[in-house]
Amino acid sequence: MSNRIHTVSEMFSRFWGQPTPRARGMVLLLAIMLLFAVATGEGVLYRVSYFLTLVTVGSYVYLRLRIRRLDMRMQNKSYVVQVGDILKAHVYLRNASKLETGWVEIVLMSDMPGSGSGVVTAISARGQERLEIRTSCYARGIYTIGPVLARTSDPLGLFRLEIVQGDPVKVVVQPPTIALPYFRLPMAEQSGEEGIRHRSQTRTPHVATVREYIHGDSLNQIHWLSTAKNRQLMSKEFDSGGGGDAWIVLDLEQKVHRSQGTERSDEYAVAIATSLTHHVLREEHSVGLIAYGDREYLLPLGGGTKQMSRVLETLTLSKTDGVNPLARVLAKNARQFGRSGSLLVVTSSTATEWISILRELRCRNLNTVVVLVDPASFGGKESLDAVVMELVSTGIPAYVVRRGDLLSHALSRPITPGASRVFQRYAEPDRTRPSGIQQDGDMSSETTTASRGIC
Repeated sequence: MSNRIHTVSEMFSRFWGQPTPRARGMVLLLAIMLLFAVATGEGVLYRVSYFLTLVTVGSYVYLRLRIRRLDMRMQNKSYVVQVGDILKAHVYLRNASKLETGWVEIVLMSDMPGSGSGVVTAISARGQERLEIRTSCYARGIYTIGPVLARTSDPLGLFRLEIVQGDPVKVVVQPPTIALPYFRLPMAEQSGEEGIRHRSQTRTPHVATVREYIHGDSLNQIHWLSTAKNRQLMSKEFDSGGGGDAWIVLDLEQKVHRSQGTERSDEYAVAIATSLTHHVLREEHSVGLIAYGDREYLLPLGGGTKQMSRVLETLTLSKTDGVNPLARVLAKNARQFGRSGSLLVVTSSTATEWISILRELRCRNLNTVVVLVDPASFGGKESLDAVVMELVSTGIPAYVVRRGDLLSHALSRPITPGASRVFQRYAEPDRTRPSGIQQDGDMSSETTTASRGIC
């Protein structure tokens, strides 16, 4: 481990000391003693002044000698974690001094939300140590951890000294991907090759057209017959095959989201969008993403692990700074959604204007599902009651996720007036049905009727 640690002169380092209020009081007392000693000529006052000077200067010098040869280094690698994970960073310490460091607080400086906790340790003379510092990851994004800060004080508490060493390390906090074993993706029934096809970023059995070769196209994408005919490289462009497509619309409007402590509704919404993407791709369908946050994010339909990586990267970098309401986002992108596909909307909006747009899209044989993240459970005063009532009465399946809910359970079955807590004030619960997760084929007549809807 020793060969992994550089000396202070070889690495970025800052060192400074700061007197405490106790030290300033000591200096004030010393000044008063000297004043009285000069005025009275008493020898005892001079001796007390010398003692106070010796204690003050000695405390600072001793403190400097203890940590002046303390070398610190963080494990030099980047981290990729998910929201909710505990980041475990390792710091290597070596004390090259002949004096013990005493109690030293080791802190990783970071711009991550909720970071800043440290570890207290003491390193023996000529000793070394490896520390594990844990940081909870509360929000997605790209952050840095480091450099390393060591903070200590002298036994009398007269001075605080800090030393900063090392270089920052990048941390990528991605939204979590959670399995949704009971979520049922609605797909329209169609025969043959009905429906509108869309261009796909991945290779599928359906060839849509032939275009000129673009740098980066794979060899198996080249259409050799057209290449020979046109005497230049031509590439095949695929489509997704129609009815299995799913679009995910994520509402990142700033004013609809709330936070409660370290938990935020937008982080729940992003986790839901990521998990739905993974669920759709596992069923071998194409998926596209639309989100309006700090800027417009539009990922065209695609499949496979590359599309999952694109979604993760997009949602990791996105910020909940949007100013476009959900109704405007849906109206602006209505032409993106094909017929006989699925539209999955994730929002915390308590407005109802966007529901009429979903009703129109359903009339185009577009299967629509809405996942609502309840802002009231994150400290907001808004209620989702009106939204849920209108969605269910329209026949649009709706799910409600509250703070602290397990996504796999919250997205196990859509809300019905007889089963949802939201509807307790409007309808009596259906006590004839057992509680729990609804299995395939176990659909009540009430849910079946609502799912048909009316155009």
